[in-house]
Amino acid sequence: MRALTFRLLFLRETVPVPSQAINIYPTYVNCNRRKWFSMSLTSIMKGGFSREVIKHIPIPSGNFKSSKDCVACPKTKSYSLIGTAFDYLLRTELKRLHLNAIENKFIAENSVDLVDRHIQIRGFFPAKNQKIGKMELRSMMEIAKKYREERSQFIENGVLNDSFIETTIRFARMDVVFRAGIYDDVEKEVDPLDIEDMRALYNLVPDDFKNSGSLIMLDPVFGRASEIVGGADVDIIIDDTIIDIKTTKEMKLDEYFWSQIVGYLILADEASKSETGLPKIKGLGLYFSRYGYLWKIDADYVYGHTNYAGLKGELIRRGRDLFGKIEM
Repeated sequence: MRALTFRLLFLRETVPVPSQAINIYPTYVNCNRRKWFSMSLTSIMKGGFSREVIKHIPIPSGNFKSSKDCVACPKTKSYSLIGTAFDYLLRTELKRLHLNAIENKFIAENSVDLVDRHIQIRGFFPAKNQKIGKMELRSMMEIAKKYREERSQFIENGVLNDSFIETTIRFARMDVVFRAGIYDDVEKEVDPLDIEDMRALYNLVPDDFKNSGSLIMLDPVFGRASEIVGGADVDIIIDDTIIDIKTTKEMKLDEYFWSQIVGYLILADEASKSETGLPKIKGLGLYFSRYGYLWKIDADYVYGHTNYAGLKGELIRRGRDLFGKIEM
């Protein structure tokens, strides 16, 4: 597949992009080469590769007990937003407990940067649902500033007040600009029930996180390996274990959840060849936040399958077909 190299006006560097991706909306590339979107590991999995994962490395269903009896059940229908907001809140709690935790730039702040660059060039950002102009950008910047300030206060004093929870929810609304090219108005009122929901989720955080080990990485990417699939970031790495947060009503290990975390493991394995900051992954985990339950399994379950090498090669091949060859 032919890969084109082009330079967007707001980029600091030239990035290879596959020819067919140029017509897919939105094909944004951020200045630190972290991701471009509408295609990513998620879309590769949802595009059919998850079935390949299941076929070659079956779901370890005997190691998992499903449940529909959530402890902190959702209070509104803002399922996705609260999931994103709680990701931010849990990572903030880990940073409070472990000040040496390694952080990446927040996706919501990448959204601000992306919109700002577009406005400087063309006067607006062409989100799928509306044009984002200077007024919306100003609101996004104000929320980002307030989030940083209140987050720092929480890390310092450990007091989780409603104001910080509300600001976290508003901040989380901005993620979809960068991830999907959609604008969710940060000025909209926050439902008090969502604030209650976030507090209930926070109160369920288990000691597995509070007594974590020496290496904690928050929202890490897998270097060049992430670029192969057009972008991939996992919620947390603790020591040598990848953990993805699932704020879902049902606790289940389905095709998508399993294939997604196997995909992260493949990318981490590939990245270990060239990324010195990443540990060798020995464990996989899913944290079901509405149950306060962290499920874990040894990565050897995946590594040990005779089909693992072939599956890894196929994921990398599909990514390169879509996004062009990236040297590791």
